[in-house]
Amino acid sequence: MGIAAKLRARLQQSEIVVAPGVYDALSAYRADTAGFEAVFVSGSALAATHLARPDIGLLTASETAEIVARIADRIAVPMFVDADQGFGNQFSVARTVRALERAGAAAIQIEDQQEVKPAAKPLSRPLIASEAMVDKIRAARDCLHDSETIISARSDAMSTEGFERALDRAHAYADAGADMIFVESLTTRDQMERLVSEMGGKVPLLHNLLRADDEVTDAQTVEAIGFSVALFPGTALAAVGAALDDGFAKLISTPRLDMAGSAVDRVGAAEYLNQRKRPS
Repeated sequence: MGIAAKLRARLQQSEIVVAPGVYDALSAYRADTAGFEAVFVSGSALAATHLARPDIGLLTASETAEIVARIADRIAVPMFVDADQGFGNQFSVARTVRALERAGAAAIQIEDQQEVKPAAKPLSRPLIASEAMVDKIRAARDCLHDSETIISARSDAMSTEGFERALDRAHAYADAGADMIFVESLTTRDQMERLVSEMGGKVPLLHNLLRADDEVTDAQTVEAIGFSVALFPGTALAAVGAALDDGFAKLISTPRLDMAGSAVDRVGAAEYLNQRKRPS
């Protein structure tokens, strides 16, 4: 059974999958080593770490696929991959999905935002028509090399059209063939419970745990409501950012070597050394 099929089977279980956001081979490797069952390659985290820029559509499809391939070469757990809007129309979506699937993605997420943001509001979330997103979902499914690869549809309608329209879009995307639904910006338990009730078990649902001031902030509650995946996209990036600030502040004030441990300890050096000792 391939890794996408294993992820698909795992999502049918009642116990929630907790997926941390990762952004390179090291962060993904450490998440795998920590015992997570899956990781989420976050578009915003890729922009922050590889470009030192906010997530305003600067990263390309080929750059994303290259990073995903490096991660896949180092971990054993499945990857959810953020493919933004598919990097274009439905034809671009098909090309993007094929590239990410070849790179090692087990699940590919496509959102219903416009491909190009208004220059005056680069962090806004203007939407494409629901019908256009349906075309993207169908294009994504039609081009798959492995029919078990999961296509996740994200809707940002909560930010611009409200909850009822977000529900309508969720139904339309599931009916179009999306294997998973992610309605972004749900902030209350009532909204989450309504989505679970409305979808009626059609497809697994993913919930984003990003803002500490939301009503639900833990995976156990997300599981109890009926979601299949609890996504923590910002944990690794926040931890690394704080560690870098602290480490560099200490180094610039007192330049000396007093770091605890070695960097090679975090990349599985012992594993490679043991491999070299094996008889050929």
